[in-house]
Amino acid sequence: MKRGVRGIAGIASVAALLAGCQTVPSNPALPSGAAAYEAIPVSSPEGHQLADRIGPGDVLAITVLEEPELSFDRITVDQRGQFQMPLIGAVAAAGLDPDSLARTLTERLGARYLRNPRVAVNLVESAARTVVVEGEVEQPGIYPVTGRLTLLGALALARSPTDLARRDEIFVFRNQGTERIGARFDLAQLRSGLVADPQILPGDTVVVGHSARRALVQDFLRAAPLINVFTIL
Repeated sequence: MKRGVRGIAGIASVAALLAGCQTVPSNPALPSGAAAYEAIPVSSPEGHQLADRIGPGDVLAITVLEEPELSFDRITVDQRGQFQMPLIGAVAAAGLDPDSLARTLTERLGARYLRNPRVAVNLVESAARTVVVEGEVEQPGIYPVTGRLTLLGALALARSPTDLARRDEIFVFRNQGTERIGARFDLAQLRSGLVADPQILPGDTVVVGHSARRALVQDFLRAAPLINVFTIL
């Protein structure tokens, strides 16, 4: 028996499909290789400070020694970055670390109300210490940053890239003042240790690229199983 015209045409169609498809090109505006680490360094001196910085939605514990009426196990910073404190009213907390806020409260309470107040502030829950991981990963989402986090660690939080991911297109975006910077990394090089694993900071966004060619083949196979391409007449 001979393979029919439909079978030959089907094979030719698949070959043309595979030959004609192109992967999504890398963003030429984003640095890669050694230049990527100028934008997203291996270790950021401000990383620890950012992790401890208070932001809207954070929950604080405030203790004023021997002043239970001024002490709170949980007090929430509002969306304006403030909270209300007895005697002194609104307190701006956003952008401060807990020690700086404790000094502010000590100064304001000591200026008019208490003699030599001793204040301690602890960050109980943080809404701002998060990183976004999206694109071709198994579980895209927003993840908390606890301690030092690297790019490989961020990908592990999202259960690693999918089969359709472009592993040489791992993008990291970061807000730096009024600017937004970004860089591209290669997952194979990161995993092999050929390049350093950069630090991810709270507020960063990690995006895993998408392989158009592989996705198109997957879509084709879902629409027409491979066994149906080879039709014998």
